[in-house]
Amino acid sequence: MNPPVLLFSSLSSKVALYQSVFAQARKFHPKSKVIGADSNKSCLGALLVENFVVMPKLTNLDFSNLLNFCKSYSITHVIPTRDAELKYWAGHHKNLYDHGIHVMNSKIDAIDFCADKFRFFKDWYGCEAIQPIPTSLKLPANRKSRFVVKERIDAGSCSVGLNLSADEALEFSRHLRNPIFQPMISGKELSAETWIDQNGKSHGVLLRWRIKVLNGESHQTTTFENDQLAEEILQIFQRIPGLHGHCLAQIIIQSDGTPLIVEINPRLGGASPIARHAGLESIVWFLLESQDRSKEIPNIQNFPEGITLSKKGNEVRIC
Repeated sequence: MNPPVLLFSSLSSKVALYQSVFAQARKFHPKSKVIGADSNKSCLGALLVENFVVMPKLTNLDFSNLLNFCKSYSITHVIPTRDAELKYWAGHHKNLYDHGIHVMNSKIDAIDFCADKFRFFKDWYGCEAIQPIPTSLKLPANRKSRFVVKERIDAGSCSVGLNLSADEALEFSRHLRNPIFQPMISGKELSAETWIDQNGKSHGVLLRWRIKVLNGESHQTTTFENDQLAEEILQIFQRIPGLHGHCLAQIIIQSDGTPLIVEINPRLGGASPIARHAGLESIVWFLLESQDRSKEIPNIQNFPEGITLSKKGNEVRIC
């Protein structure tokens, strides 16, 4: 078996995530190679990873040039890490597969469903026990409430207005392209991570509290166990057609104990290195699946509680 060569796209400053992918790739094969790629040759990760290449911007890269790029570095697998590139890789998934290159991504319909916050609420596939946050294209009638205002299709935390009055929400929305309105909901935040195989089966759910969050990313997070909640979230992951690979959900537990789902991201997250330490080895399982060795992938994992990830600057500590 030849060692795989993984392309870690949109490297930016995701050094800890790259290191997690690298460790899993080396667990799969001791001579695996992981190439960090970014269109910015001066990105932080360029100086801190094992291998780095400058990659053309995807908007300028048709399939022929993409294939030439991948072949020039002997790429066998691709790990997308940025929301804005997921549809690009999904659109080229089959053609790349026909040339022996495997991409860890969901199908376009699943990506679109998760990216569109209004559709995510309106066409909810999930279980009755966990509902999405109510979402409207217009400011709701109850003007005494507090609101959150976001872009309808945009994961960037810079375009989010939090805890706004009705007048503030309307003013904030005027600066967005396609705003949506949600009630401001207080509660305890958690993330749920899983790996979904090509048949749509989730191989267990890792739960972790989001203790400290900066710009939408967990900078302190701790794993915990709750079998009922994990099973309910597992059913959500499995009911959304086309999800595949590593996926994570953001959930708020309200003061009365009722969970509400904020979003699902069909990709690795900035705090996903904690998943490997807990036993959720998405990259290993993806590599096994790509070589028709799915029988070696654990069926349902039980993940330990009490593992903590702390991030300060670009340093990540897991204990």
